[in-house]
Parts: sequence; C-alpha cells; structure tokens
Amino acid sequence: MPNTKSALRAMRKAEKRRIRNQAFRTRMRTYIKRARMAMDAVLNGTGSLEEAQRAVYEACRIIDKTASKGVIKKGAAARYKSRLMQRLNSLIHQKAVVEAA
Repeated sequence: MPNTKSALRAMRKAEKRRIRNQAFRTRMRTYIKRARMAMDAVLNGTGSLEEAQRAVYEACRIIDKTASKGVIKKGAAARYKSRLMQRLNSLIHQKAVVEAA
C-alpha cells in the first residue's frame, strides 16, 4: 500500500492505464488474428484474396492506432505490420503462380 497521497494517486492512474492499454492490446490482437484467419482461408480455398487484403488493411490500421496511443512501441507496430504484409505478399505471389500455370 502506498504511503503518500501522490503515490496513491499514481497507483490509481496506473490501474486505469493498465485497463485501457489491455483493451487496446486485446483489440489489436483480435484484428491480427482475423487477418491471419482470412489469409488461411485463402490458402484453403474457402476465402477470397480481397477479403484477406481488407482484413490486413484493417489490422494495420488498428496496429497504428495502438502505437499512437503509446500502448506498444513504434518498432513493435512496424514488426507486426511487416509480418502481416510479408504473409499477404507471399499469398498474392502464390495465387499469381497458380493462375499463370
């Protein structure tokens, strides 16, 4: 338990921030998961490439918002987006190779 008024206030503020950050982080992870699932659906033949691209776009948007709020660092946001885009680009390339053959 804190000993001073300011420490008590800091503790309350930290708890509010933790809850807020948790919500942002959960939302970000959900959108990343949706994007990955959409890309897996394309690989399985049950989804469309346009849906996967839209899901990745939305995930990147949410990742940027989360980073702008200071919940994650800029480098972490760049890493998440980079990994999603690498996966999407390889998927697009695979589709192009299959269609060309």
